[in-house]
Amino acid sequence: MGIPPITSALLFIGIIVGIQAAKPYKICSLPGTEKECPQVERTGLLQCVNNYHGIDCILNIEQGKSDFGRVTPEEALVAAKFVQNVVVLGEFKSDVIGDDAIFATAVLVRHDHTNGFKGLKGKRYCHPGFRFEETVTELVLKEFENVVLKENNAEGCSNKVGSDTLLEKELKALTDFFGPSCRPGPWIDLDERNKNYYKNYSKLCELCFPNSDCTLPVGVVPFMRSLECLVNGGGDVALTTLNTIHEFFNKTENNNKQNDYRYLCRNGSVSTLDNPCVWSKQPGNLIIAHKDQADDVKTDLESWIPKNIIADRPTPYAGNSPFEGTFEKIFFPSEPEFNKIKFAFQRQSVKDYLEKYRVIPDSRSSEKCNQNIKWCTTSYEEQQKCGWLAQASLNNAIQPVLNCIQSPNKLGCLEDIKNDKADVVAADAHHGYIARKKNLAPLAYPETDNRKLINTVVVIKTSNPLKIDRFENLKTRKACIPEYGGIEWLSFINVARDRKVLSKTTCDYGELISDFVGDSCMPGAHDAEHEKSAKTHSQKLCDLCVPVPHAKTAKTCNSDDTNAYYGNVGALKCLKEAGDFAVITLNKEDYASINESEFRVLCKNGSLAINPGFNVDSECVLTTIVDSEVVSKRNSPKNNDISIILLNFERRFGTDRTKAFEVFNIFNNTVDLLFMDTTAGLAPTTSNNKNIRNYVSLFEHVDKCVIKNDDGSSAAVKATILPLILSIILLMYTNYKN
Repeated sequence: MGIPPITSALLFIGIIVGIQAAKPYKICSLPGTEKECPQVERTGLLQCVNNYHGIDCILNIEQGKSDFGRVTPEEALVAAKFVQNVVVLGEFKSDVIGDDAIFATAVLVRHDHTNGFKGLKGKRYCHPGFRFEETVTELVLKEFENVVLKENNAEGCSNKVGSDTLLEKELKALTDFFGPSCRPGPWIDLDERNKNYYKNYSKLCELCFPNSDCTLPVGVVPFMRSLECLVNGGGDVALTTLNTIHEFFNKTENNNKQNDYRYLCRNGSVSTLDNPCVWSKQPGNLIIAHKDQADDVKTDLESWIPKNIIADRPTPYAGNSPFEGTFEKIFFPSEPEFNKIKFAFQRQSVKDYLEKYRVIPDSRSSEKCNQNIKWCTTSYEEQQKCGWLAQASLNNAIQPVLNCIQSPNKLGCLEDIKNDKADVVAADAHHGYIARKKNLAPLAYPETDNRKLINTVVVIKTSNPLKIDRFENLKTRKACIPEYGGIEWLSFINVARDRKVLSKTTCDYGELISDFVGDSCMPGAHDAEHEKSAKTHSQKLCDLCVPVPHAKTAKTCNSDDTNAYYGNVGALKCLKEAGDFAVITLNKEDYASINESEFRVLCKNGSLAINPGFNVDSECVLTTIVDSEVVSKRNSPKNNDISIILLNFERRFGTDRTKAFEVFNIFNNTVDLLFMDTTAGLAPTTSNNKNIRNYVSLFEHVDKCVIKNDDGSSAAVKATILPLILSIILLMYTNYKN
């Protein structure tokens, strides 16, 4: 006898009421679900927690800010070693996938192959190429060949190559180890550089058909092409996938060829085609949850969407979903075919779950030729983001491996690069002068949002008791500048030099400015870290500074908050209380509590602004520039490799939420880590962008002075390095513009 309709309805209502009595789950929602979230929240079962990216979802679940969500396998791979509170409940599947993976890579050799990896020397290698975007990462595509080279001690670390990069050493090592092969590109995301590599390492293209230019024709299935290269193209070993092997040998015309080939396993052994061994597998999108909510989330998912669950036991009830399809739009993958959920037999940590599919790389075992790039950080939060970026880089086979080195502050990073303790950092533009004095040079410029561009101006009191109306009137006057060596300091010197108020020939800017002004406050003028010269009259540049009341230090010239006149607001306070003029960066947020009518801008052309305040046109500002630059040691032998890493950051981790990691975006709810969040992409030092040209122009004389005073080793960038760096960063700029 069936349950009466009224009883059934009451049962359904009772279930919903029982669920609603509990606190609603916090589910990760991504951009594009704004319409659906209010609908599911009306049920009282769920509360949307907005996330820009899957990494945000993982971090929020780890910290208890969300209860469950969906992430891609590549996002989970980035997080696997860092999270302890996140568990995997299962993954999304397609009806057509019978295996437990989206794909599984495998290596085939001829049936008479012997001696494992050692026996591959001189063999003809068939590879699917690298035209996969994010579908199949380079880590998966290079896994087999990396093992082969390492096992044969043939990584080519001593190879002499034109660009002196690990990428080119890898290409030469593969050329030297294998016989004529087909390993299609692109090998680097630079057309001209690719053509040169194809020419220099053409042996890796000889087996490609119908031509040997190392490109795959449009429409070709890469893994099928590599298998056909083995079977029909004269190859000896091929990287392909398990599904491709089954599809190929199940064809009638190929069925009798199965005994001619063997699997080559990760341990170097071989096995017949009826006993497959795989190298790496790719899971589907994962369902993750906080460990304290995992069991309840699983139970409720089974009851909410029973028709989507692949299960061996019946669901609690077979009623309609309380969400009427809106939940699926928030929670399910965008690919409609992946609409089934297979729960894991038992919940597992992200790391344990993924290790069933593939090896998760670590920096120690991934480091090639004892080379790494040390990125400098200045806080725990930045060190944390750098660690996740380093793991994302490992997961994409980016070389050299990235290590993260923490310094106490931004100037400490520049000093560490100078002393070879670190290699690279995205430095604040305000420290550009100091960076160059430490023999550092830019490799690229982050493209800056127009709202965050740096605009510097000279400011005097509106009352103007000294009748200042031109730059010449500033001589011997008391100057208030936010920081010694900063952008305000340098832009003032630059304009004063152009107007012939200051000497255009001397390289000693410290002596130049201290001879020009009277008693002043330029925080940092007393310490060596700011690269003051021996002829700088430091005391004179510190005399006007005063300590913050109750500051722990008696020093008054510190470039920190113990100095009442430090920074832009401090410089205006200095002008109001003690100075004659100030040089500041225009920033409305900084000056919200400032009475602008008390100040007037002295324009770049030497005239006074018509009205008091900071609302002036572009002709009045000293300069308008980008807010940061990526710097490394001038002529470092690592600069080519750093440039390739920057290219990969742009292509693999740029501003696009389909990427496994976003290097230019907010991380863990903290802004401006590693790069400013205003960064849209990276541009070259040769860019024609007006604000970048202004920045380059600002440092032209400084750069000449640095080169002039150097011992000659940095008089010019080495010829083998410059073309690659320029071409790489030019591509970055082109990609951004497109």
